[in-house]
Amino acid sequence: MLTKRLLFISIPLFTFTCSAYGQGYDVIENFLEKSFAYTIVLSDSDVFTVGVADFNPNNLFNSDNEDLGTDDSIANRKKYGVSTLPLSFRLNDEDEINTHELIFRVAGLATEEKVKWAGEDIEDDFRQYIAGIYTAYRYDYVVNENWSVTPGIGAHLMRYENTMDYNSATGRANSLVLDELVFNTSAWANIYEPHLKVSYNQDERWGKWQLSSSGHYFYGYGWGKANEGQIGNPEGWYWVNSATVVYDFSQMGRSVQSVYGTFRRVDVGSDIAEPLGTPFYYEATVGWLMTPPFEISFVDNIGLGLSFNYGSAFKGGSLVLFFNQD
Repeated sequence: MLTKRLLFISIPLFTFTCSAYGQGYDVIENFLEKSFAYTIVLSDSDVFTVGVADFNPNNLFNSDNEDLGTDDSIANRKKYGVSTLPLSFRLNDEDEINTHELIFRVAGLATEEKVKWAGEDIEDDFRQYIAGIYTAYRYDYVVNENWSVTPGIGAHLMRYENTMDYNSATGRANSLVLDELVFNTSAWANIYEPHLKVSYNQDERWGKWQLSSSGHYFYGYGWGKANEGQIGNPEGWYWVNSATVVYDFSQMGRSVQSVYGTFRRVDVGSDIAEPLGTPFYYEATVGWLMTPPFEISFVDNIGLGLSFNYGSAFKGGSLVLFFNQD
């Protein structure tokens, strides 16, 4: 995914460097906008499940379905290190039906790539780092026993930084032009994200199940050293339709152990679709959850499971650690 965009910049290198005050800026601006946009999706656990170990599900199921995973897609997943820490705080009393909630999320993404210039045998080393803080307010309005509507508004503050080690003669020859413009540089973005979720919840003797549909739109502005300050306006939208089942099989005091399963379809658009390689994809997750035996205000549950991504540039399977899973 990222490799293709880097090659798009590097192949027409001399045209690009000579026209830095023309259309060349648009290429870098577009690259930065997409980098911020796909980081928002990859750091949202309701949209993309991050694992601690990746594998090809075809090896597990003894199948040969390229939409389920390939060696290239698994290698692509392994290039991206994503970490997220979500926290939520209820702002009103427990006995009130409707909920005011404050959401915090700290996320980081790191990638390592090899860049090969046209006509060169030696590759340069390219690394990206994107860190972000997300905060949101949500109001969960309970329509009746089963239905609820949850509007919200959130904001992202994100920093992008990259480093390029020029090992090749071509890279070193053009480093004075490319440094700070596109390589060895940094940028910031402030992005706003209104969203709305509609849910149907049903409690059962054995646990619960839920159907939900959630729409997100984000738009922001950027600044920084990269591209002489022309960072652009990251924009995108995603729509998530999901079905979730939680089966409680054990309870000792406050601690409940459950089997968790969810299936979702995610539709994406604007700056997100190209980096993900598709306008939509599917994701299925199954695993084990446990609520802590004693109350911790910022921990709802922890767990372990498997996740499968179908149809995107990140198709494949992964081992997942759950934290505050809905």
